[in-house]
Amino acid sequence: MKNMKLVSLVLVFILMSISCEVFTPTSSKSSGNTPVIDFVTPADPLNVTVTLDESSTASAMISSNGGSLSLTAADGSVYTLEIPAKALDADTLITMTAVKSMDGAPLDNGAPVSAVQLEPSGQFFNEMLTLTISPAKDILIQNQVIFNYEGNGQDYHLAVVDPKSKDIKIKLMQFSGAGVGSASDRAWAANLQIQASNASTRIWQKTGAYIQEKRRKGILGAEGETDNTELYIYLKSALDQFEDQVVLKEIASAELDCRYAPKAAQDLVVAERQRQILGIDLMDTNKLFQKLDALKKIMKECRNAFIVSGDSNGVSFSGLICGLDKPFEIDATFPGGGSAKTTFTPNSVIDGVTTVTGGGGECVQTGEGKYTVAIAADSTSITWTTTDTLTCQGKSNTLSGSFTLPLQPAPEGSCP
Repeated sequence: MKNMKLVSLVLVFILMSISCEVFTPTSSKSSGNTPVIDFVTPADPLNVTVTLDESSTASAMISSNGGSLSLTAADGSVYTLEIPAKALDADTLITMTAVKSMDGAPLDNGAPVSAVQLEPSGQFFNEMLTLTISPAKDILIQNQVIFNYEGNGQDYHLAVVDPKSKDIKIKLMQFSGAGVGSASDRAWAANLQIQASNASTRIWQKTGAYIQEKRRKGILGAEGETDNTELYIYLKSALDQFEDQVVLKEIASAELDCRYAPKAAQDLVVAERQRQILGIDLMDTNKLFQKLDALKKIMKECRNAFIVSGDSNGVSFSGLICGLDKPFEIDATFPGGGSAKTTFTPNSVIDGVTTVTGGGGECVQTGEGKYTVAIAADSTSITWTTTDTLTCQGKSNTLSGSFTLPLQPAPEGSCP
């Protein structure tokens, strides 16, 4: 009976992890792009497309005594690789090649990336190497995303760095690529989500391997009756790590990009329900509800209807937004006469692209641009930049402008 109860607890634990529909959010446009963690299959790696600058490379034969290698890329970025003594067992040709471009990483579009590919690809070392990067253009500390990838761009992930150094120092025990780029809030949220997804899969992969090994040995008589205390300690550790490495990162991600809030709330509730079923110490109730209330507010702001009304950069605007997750329009009236309509098409609930149509008299206005939405605890605003062309009687003039307006909650019933 003792072992049957243990098996039942483990089955409940696994079933709660992979099939508890009550905690699975229904699909919607606001959360449809959110990565969903699968507790059964391995995590899908994020692969990036890397183009190397074959004309910017450096090589050196490094012995077991260690050494260093430096490279100045065409853009002026400087890379220095330090290999300590005993890191290598035999003389090895080490090569650094500058990365010309990298596509597919969750970094700011158009922002420069300073990265190198290190070879021999897959080379392991006995000691930790240090790659120091001095980008040609400074990147603010709060925007720095320091990364690794394997092979020719496989398995992009955040790098291990020297936490005490203001310089960008990446710690390596295996080659291939490493670098630094710039990330706004949305890109940082995506990076955090990748970390959370990978951590989740690895935690439950390790837990599953542990439990299956116990089962195999128990059935084959390789060890005595399974100790419930040992299993309890192991599962508690797994849940602690899940909350620390997955849920907290998802909450931080949701604070930067509200489309991730449903996933964070789901995993927070699932983790606490698992603790309850298994009789493991629960989170303080006040802290749990504080986190859930904060996530609920973030989700509500994503779905809210807003009124846009006011002046910006000398232009009067008005409009109704029936959700930041679907296209909306804002009308503009110009002080010298004429009007225009800007259509906002979201990439997510916090950013997207714009198109402009309008004019007055014999003039026709067309344009396009980008926009972002800032969602804070006490306010929400929209900022957009457009480049417009005004054509009048065969002559045209092109101008760019930026506009920012607060988003005020719309009255109930404003939207269908």
